[in-house]
Amino acid sequence: MEQVGGGEGAFPKPSKVRNDLSGQVAGPAIQAGAIHGDVNITMTGSRPAVEATEEALAEELRRSSQIWRARFSSVDLVNLPRVAMLSQGNAVAAAARRAGLDTTRPFSGQGMAPGEFVRIVRPLFETWDAEAVTLCERTAEKVHRGLLVSFEGAMRCNNPPEVPLREPTGVLTKDPHLILRIGARKVVITFDPRWLTTSTATTTLHEAARESLTFSGIGTVASVSERGQIRISALVFGQPETALQAQFEYVKKSAIPAPAGLSSADFRNELTRSELSQLRSNRSRERETVSHKSIALLFDEDEVLPGQIDRDVLTQISRVVPEYRRDVGVAVASLFFNGQGVTAADIAAHFLAREPALWKTLTVPGLSTLIGSYNLAVSTVSGLSSEQVKDLHEAVSESVTSYLGCVEVDRKLPLHDQLLPPSDDYHVIGSELRLVYSAARRIVDEANGEDLDAPLNEWREVGLFRSVEWEEDLQQSATEEQEASMLIEAWLNAQPE
Repeated sequence: MEQVGGGEGAFPKPSKVRNDLSGQVAGPAIQAGAIHGDVNITMTGSRPAVEATEEALAEELRRSSQIWRARFSSVDLVNLPRVAMLSQGNAVAAAARRAGLDTTRPFSGQGMAPGEFVRIVRPLFETWDAEAVTLCERTAEKVHRGLLVSFEGAMRCNNPPEVPLREPTGVLTKDPHLILRIGARKVVITFDPRWLTTSTATTTLHEAARESLTFSGIGTVASVSERGQIRISALVFGQPETALQAQFEYVKKSAIPAPAGLSSADFRNELTRSELSQLRSNRSRERETVSHKSIALLFDEDEVLPGQIDRDVLTQISRVVPEYRRDVGVAVASLFFNGQGVTAADIAAHFLAREPALWKTLTVPGLSTLIGSYNLAVSTVSGLSSEQVKDLHEAVSESVTSYLGCVEVDRKLPLHDQLLPPSDDYHVIGSELRLVYSAARRIVDEANGEDLDAPLNEWREVGLFRSVEWEEDLQQSATEEQEASMLIEAWLNAQPE
């Protein structure tokens, strides 16, 4: 190594090191330098554009994924062997066994069992949790082979299946398939006709060969051609139920007269894209009022831990209601629908019907399915404006997986008065959270040796509110004291002289 300068203080001149990569690295480069005998390594440059693009694509598809559920008027195809690969497939297989199907054989030739299977499986698809990418113009150019997608639209059927139903040949010009147009892109939906559920499904596909019919379903992307044609292998498809069909089914099965205040909108199929867009259009034309509303939010009670609904609802309230406007009451309870000889549809209709119409995201068919499928919990929220009700629904929908929908509360309706919690558990004023208690509740807690500071401390640790205090529900306390005095008086009057 050469020296720079002369004398004892001369510094050694570093020898030249040739960098064979110099000028040849287009992406990130590693630089190393000697610092007092150590090696300092740094990474310079940005990440490869290809990697960034792939990450952006994956993120876009993730955001486009959502839970697929469908309310069918007819379930036309269920490919049992392939549906079994989905995490939700166990429920479908159980429905097949319950219907008496031989799950190792296609539906044809199994008598009435396929029809019974369709009857059992239809409501299952309304409560499925299959997460799939919704196929639309925004996502069509991004999907790739192997991706689970949901599809819906007006379709034509090429090569409709003939009886006896046969295994696909693998030649598209010979095999039955549906054609869906998404913008300028052609989507081919292939299916194994042996797994068409009934002869009616075969007839429907022949109708679709003559004119477009709407189908909805879920399947796996089998290929994407260089020209952008997408081929999907269908797992399940059928025709979405219309509002008219749902209303007719309700009237046919109802055990009691229909309540006043129901309209066709209360029977819409909120699980289809066409109905959803119409709903948004109708809501945009609704006249806003300044009056405050109460709302009942429904949840799947089996999917939550104790206290989770309370935290979720209060968290979203703190997001959507400005602090200076907060004067909100909240209650949480289990929701028990007692049929007492009437159908779930009757209960749903009377819970949702009013003139003028209640604001709601639930429908009569949808709530009927929830009543029969879930253990339900409810959170009532009072003191919201019309706009805040909508914002709260959207916020809870985005962040809480156990959330099922909501309806405006009217205590004058008998079912609302009987089934919804009668008093608040929480009172939110500005930045303060107040835990509501009544005299009787406090006496019971003290008698049981409850730590009265524990609930306060738990909420203070959450950190949502600047202060957390107790608040007595004076009206409820007065009611409880009156009831207690009446009981005591009745007991005294019953005592012998």
